[in-house]
Amino acid sequence: MTIFSRPQCGLCDEAKESIAKAIKHLPQFRYSEIDILKSENQEWFDKYAYEVPVIHFQTAENEVVKKIMHKIHEQDVIDLVQKSIDAKKSS
Repeated sequence: MTIFSRPQCGLCDEAKESIAKAIKHLPQFRYSEIDILKSENQEWFDKYAYEVPVIHFQTAENEVVKKIMHKIHEQDVIDLVQKSIDAKKSS
């Protein structure tokens, strides 16, 4: 799981809080954060400059990336992870 964010972004701060709460229920998952304003992240700035926060979630390299954008709630994160777990079990 990756969150794309930028400094001084209220929605980004709320999204990070939601992820932190969700992770307590999903201890096997970790997330990374990409600051789209850093020069090495120009690709992500070009893609998400006006869309942050954005969460990418992918359980396998060849799997389609699932996304949550803008207003991100704890339950949204839990649901996204749980759907992926359930899909893997039924495969």
